[in-house]
Amino acid sequence: MVLIIRILLVGFLFSWFGIICLIGNFIFLPLVILKLNKFKLFENLARDLVYLAWKFFIFSTKILGYLEYDFKDFDRLGKPSQIIIANHPSLLDVVFILSKVRRINCVVKSQLAKNIFLSLAIKASNYIINNEDEELINKSIEVLKNGDSLLIFPEGTRTKDEIKFHKAPFYLAINGAKILTPIFINMHPRSLQKGVKWYKTPKSKIKYKITIGDDLKIDDFLNNTQNTIRVRMLHKNINEIYKKEIKLD
Repeated sequence: MVLIIRILLVGFLFSWFGIICLIGNFIFLPLVILKLNKFKLFENLARDLVYLAWKFFIFSTKILGYLEYDFKDFDRLGKPSQIIIANHPSLLDVVFILSKVRRINCVVKSQLAKNIFLSLAIKASNYIINNEDEELINKSIEVLKNGDSLLIFPEGTRTKDEIKFHKAPFYLAINGAKILTPIFINMHPRSLQKGVKWYKTPKSKIKYKITIGDDLKIDDFLNNTQNTIRVRMLHKNINEIYKKEIKLD
């Protein structure tokens, strides 16, 4: 009986998320059609709306008893030219972070840019589409140099059995960012994982612990070494740190 209630709750929350997105689309649509999002004022408006909408959604999940979370010190996020990296255990990771940090930029999966619920928000907010090509690299470095804070999940997709970061985000950090800040997301029990149906939900309440690691000043990281070596060493060091910090079920 408890499991049935949890499945119904998850179904409701998925529907509720879709409704929130569709309501937002009434605002995002004219911004995209009229190309107003090329102006910083309207880009900020779109990102503020995402921030408020997803903050309300996370509040809803907590009030309804689906999850609880411990997420502190998020005021350390959103600094100019800051690249923020995080592991990716569930669908809700990006929702958590964007609901806590105003006007942060984000690299999103290319499939989401075609999603009826999310595509207009992504376009209006000028989030960067992960097409795994040179345009992604150039655009990400450009926004970092222009002062955006950029959220990226270096695994490229949700964690399955082992955390494995790709090297590209660390190339972006070395070539465009001033600060790299890691976020460690632990959740128990695991849910909303890659390849797992949404209704395969645990009986107990999901608990998230989201910890913000120490800032790394990019200019101070092996600053007398070639950038290719700096990228390789940064990639290696961060992978090792995450394997120590993240506890996989």
